[in-house]
Amino acid sequence: MKYFIIILFITLVSCKKESKTECDYITNYYQNLYQADIAFETENYKKAFEMYQEVFNYCEPINTEGYNELANFAETCAILGKNVLAIEFIKKQIERGYEIKWLQQNENFDKIFASEEGKKLISEYDYLRNMALSKINLDLREKIKQMKIEDQKYRNGNFQKNIKKQVEIDAYNTNRIIEIFNEFGYPNETVIGSYSIDQTSVHISTMLLHTSDSIRMKYFVPKLTEFIKSGTCSPNTLGTIIDQYYLYNDEPQIYGTYHAQGGGYARMIDDLKKVDSNRISIGLPPLELKEKKDSILKVRYPDLF
Repeated sequence: MKYFIIILFITLVSCKKESKTECDYITNYYQNLYQADIAFETENYKKAFEMYQEVFNYCEPINTEGYNELANFAETCAILGKNVLAIEFIKKQIERGYEIKWLQQNENFDKIFASEEGKKLISEYDYLRNMALSKINLDLREKIKQMKIEDQKYRNGNFQKNIKKQVEIDAYNTNRIIEIFNEFGYPNETVIGSYSIDQTSVHISTMLLHTSDSIRMKYFVPKLTEFIKSGTCSPNTLGTIIDQYYLYNDEPQIYGTYHAQGGGYARMIDDLKKVDSNRISIGLPPLELKEKKDSILKVRYPDLF
């Protein structure tokens, strides 16, 4: 009996150590995700399935900006005939406010929606959608939309004549974002919903680029790092506000998040190995992997480049 209790205690301790609640997304999630994403984009679905499963085994699945792993894994499962998992991940998207009609337009989901499980999901969709909307902070979403409008109020024209007014708006938005962070955490799609809610992109990332140097580096950089570790903020958001800080202060960027107008990267530190190390340290993919992803997207969506 004593031996059994010792074994049980060891097992419980071991399970606790492997708990997803202790996941650090920077070290346990992103780099494997980027490999899984390349496998998906190159239609190596068996490998993609295995790699996504490994990623999700360490951390709760999220929806990383530009990688859409919930949708891609659902599609991978649908292609491989894994209906139960496909439907589970379709539901995860609905929970974030995604509309099922977009999936119904993808022929890879045809067999899913024709199945009994799929028909049941369709019949439950309105209920699931309403439940999702009831959990999303639509009031906060509207407030952030208005903040974004104010953020661009004088940047769209006559900026030099209205610098003082725009600086006041930026200061107000900065303080409001700090309040939002303290009350709600990072306002991602689980908090304020996705694009599908109202066909509007509602992100605070652009406003973060208009924060003062001091507040940005002393408050926002460490705060966003915390959010990235917990999987609530995109690593690219942090990379861009730091790189912009360096470029605006006549120093080379350190993450390679900015491109030059004529192609290539805006001024960047010469040591590319150091750039990759910097990128990995905040959850971004190495440059080679990023460029491979970009080349795939350029072929698929040439109008976007």
